Amino acid sequence: MTNIPQFRWKRRIVQFATLMLIVLIPATGLFRIDLASASFVVLNHQIWWSSFTLVTGLALIFVTAPILTYMTIGTVWCGWACPQNLVAEFGDMLTHKLLGKRASVRVEGKGFVVAETKNRLLNWMVLGSVFLLASFVIALIPFLLFFSPAYLWEMLTFGDTEKLSTFIFYLLIVFLVFADIAFIRYYLCDYACFYRMGQRMFKTRDALHVTYDATRATDCAKCNYCATVCITSIQPTAIAPHDICINCGECIDACDRLHQKTGTPGLLDFKLSSESANRTWYQKIATVLRSTNRLVLGLFLAGIVLVVWGLVTQPKVLPEIPFAVQQKTREIARICSVQCVQQESACKNRNMEGCYRAAACRCECTLQQDPSNTDSNGLRQCVARNLAHAEAERTRITHLPGSKPELKMKQ
Repeated sequence: MTNIPQFRWKRRIVQFATLMLIVLIPATGLFRIDLASASFVVLNHQIWWSSFTLVTGLALIFVTAPILTYMTIGTVWCGWACPQNLVAEFGDMLTHKLLGKRASVRVEGKGFVVAETKNRLLNWMVLGSVFLLASFVIALIPFLLFFSPAYLWEMLTFGDTEKLSTFIFYLLIVFLVFADIAFIRYYLCDYACFYRMGQRMFKTRDALHVTYDATRATDCAKCNYCATVCITSIQPTAIAPHDICINCGECIDACDRLHQKTGTPGLLDFKLSSESANRTWYQKIATVLRSTNRLVLGLFLAGIVLVVWGLVTQPKVLPEIPFAVQQKTREIARICSVQCVQQESACKNRNMEGCYRAAACRCECTLQQDPSNTDSNGLRQCVARNLAHAEAERTRITHLPGSKPELKMKQ
């Protein structure tokens, strides 16, 4: 047995691997959500939400997958993969390092607890600066699901002032992330996480959980070491099904380190149902599969089948226009709607001249934004034709009895 915690380093690898997947999958274009066209984008191929079979399958998977984890591996997702828990642990670690081992700044605490020797302005400034920097980085992650990295780079560098509204929304997310890292942390898990709420309803003693060897209770009299290192501040020697244990294994590592000096095994271990805690991981996985609820598993597999069927039978006529072309067209339309706002406003006031000039403005703007457009000749004709109609309408209005000359509208 070594001095290195057996579960902590494994858990760190899983946590960071999960975080990298969450970042890289949308950043590399493997998966993205396109709200404008109501579709998923997988490797630049659109998967439309209009398929009832696909949507039903996804709904079944999203409902049953968490229940399967509640009933089998318990809260392993929370302790080993959830990004929120990784962020909360990072906040606790840095707080304890800069403000003291028992420091607490959480909203659910009894108030700020700071070591007197470390209650300095410099420590607070370093803590706040690191949290703020982390917030700016983490807040970008959800945006990757909806925008390309190039779009986000232009937003951050102010390369396109049209993206200012997105940047303001990004700042709001930064503020929320900062509040989460600095003060909220596990409070969000306990009272606002839907996954945790479902876990409290469906978790059973047959799920993976930390077990305590009560027959050797004398070996840990007046110890309390496991409770000291517990992330969720519970008593590992008396965990109930409704407790907020996240199966992180920190208490098991702590107990093993303490008993290593005497050459005896620790009193804590992971256990499934009534099976022996000393079984191998292969045997534990087999036990998990045997204890899986057949109805929930059947619905989960049905969801997978429906999703696959929905993808296979998706109408082929819909994605004829490449996604990149659709995205470019929407971007040009957005830019031109801003550029031609004056003409559009006149058109809405039932001014026919304004309507003609608005049409000419959109065609001219489209040509400016996409000079290589295959319909460039048609766009030029659109500009000339609508400007001619606008001048004719202006002349007609000017010669009407009692009419007054109007200022020429910007083309």
